[in-house]
Amino acid sequence: MRKILLAAMLAAAFIAQDAHSSAESRKSGKLYKAARADMKKGLYLTAYDKLSEAYWLDPFNDGALKEMDRITKSFKKNLAKWCEYDFEQKAYGTAFLFYTQGDYKNAVKEWEKVLTVKENREVRDYYEYISGELKKGMEKECLLYGGKAKADREKAEKIEEEEKEKKRAVKKAPAPAPKPVSKAAPPPAQPPPKIDKAKAEKYYNEGLQQYSQGYLKLAVASWQNTLKYDPGHTRAQRALTRAEKMLKANE
Repeated sequence: MRKILLAAMLAAAFIAQDAHSSAESRKSGKLYKAARADMKKGLYLTAYDKLSEAYWLDPFNDGALKEMDRITKSFKKNLAKWCEYDFEQKAYGTAFLFYTQGDYKNAVKEWEKVLTVKENREVRDYYEYISGELKKGMEKECLLYGGKAKADREKAEKIEEEEKEKKRAVKKAPAPAPKPVSKAAPPPAQPPPKIDKAKAEKYYNEGLQQYSQGYLKLAVASWQNTLKYDPGHTRAQRALTRAEKMLKANE
């Protein structure tokens, strides 16, 4: 009976993990579609942010990775041509490359050039946000994989959740205080496993970089380190499983 119960618990855990992974894959797919729509509008900074988060959520979203690479190569290729006749586009492209490389100070300088020529809503939003964050001492790691677009969405989601919580609190009547019940002292709790989410995320991001560059074995090692510091890191679990299958298929 105990074996059956244990098997059922493990099965439930795997189902929950798969459901969570599927949710992240769906979110990654939605971000990819949204980024494609942004590109059609010429919003390449916003599109790149969404693509990078889509890749961060699902490192096997090859479409997101390819689009990120394609946009970057396109800007690099055309910069020399724009130098001759399109100052605004040159500044936008140069700022894009600085921003995606984490060189925010130089990105801000190039956005200033764009805004001296023509008002641009996307550039204005990025210029004001990044300038403000730099004054707070922002570091490169703060905007990895998702950038300003992710920060904006998380802020909006937080505000929306706070509003919902306020409405729920108004509707919910206070429950009566439970009567104290004398119980035997519980056994001493076992210390929880030491989890370091910062190190786990660092190794996860390293794995993404290595996988995107074709270093599959290094990516596997990085994702194993992620799980060492955070066993519940579902994105690393899913990425590791698929990467190990790819390695076996190539043997």
